Amino acid sequence: MAIPCGVNHLLFKPRFRDKAIVEKYELFDKNVILFVGGLDKAHYFKGINVLIQAIKKLSSRNDFVVLIVGEGDLRSSYESLVDTLGLSNKIKFAGYVPDNLLPKFYSVADMFVLPSIDKSEAFGIVSLEAMSSSVPVIAADLPGVRSVVDKMKTGLLVKPGDVDNLVNMISYLLKNPKLAKTMGKAGREKVIKKYTWEKVGYMLDNVISSVAKKK
Repeated sequence: MAIPCGVNHLLFKPRFRDKAIVEKYELFDKNVILFVGGLDKAHYFKGINVLIQAIKKLSSRNDFVVLIVGEGDLRSSYESLVDTLGLSNKIKFAGYVPDNLLPKFYSVADMFVLPSIDKSEAFGIVSLEAMSSSVPVIAADLPGVRSVVDKMKTGLLVKPGDVDNLVNMISYLLKNPKLAKTMGKAGREKVIKKYTWEKVGYMLDNVISSVAKKK
């Protein structure tokens, strides 16, 4: 029996948009596309380059901003790429954010993107954090990730490394805000049903009890 990761549903929950973050990153009247993850070589597989290239293809739109939360030794190279492509007004880097403040960033998000490129992305707990916050998820169609995200119910799945496919998925949610909200609510419901620490602890307790009985 596989025991999934859990999420603190009392910390990551639906909230009103954090005004301070909206003001700091100038998110007024913008759809916010959120990414959370390490920006270092160890997390090369997170697909930041894919996301940046996708935003380049969407740069004619003025209705969204991408907010990247995370820190690492590749951040400067990602920022340079963003500058080179003329996307500094579209993609903003928030840097490191402690766990207790992360919920504020999820509160401003209209969608969460996890564009991982290979199976090194085994699960993606950030997807759970987004879902628990009632944010729809666009995630790479990888074994561990798709076990969390239900296609067309709690979010959308994108072909790993496929820039055009990611463009289409982002565009789809931007064009269908009501559906996006419905997906967000469904994500929260799934977390409550399956991924709270209480539910995960219960499953773990059952496994331990089962093993103990066999001995």
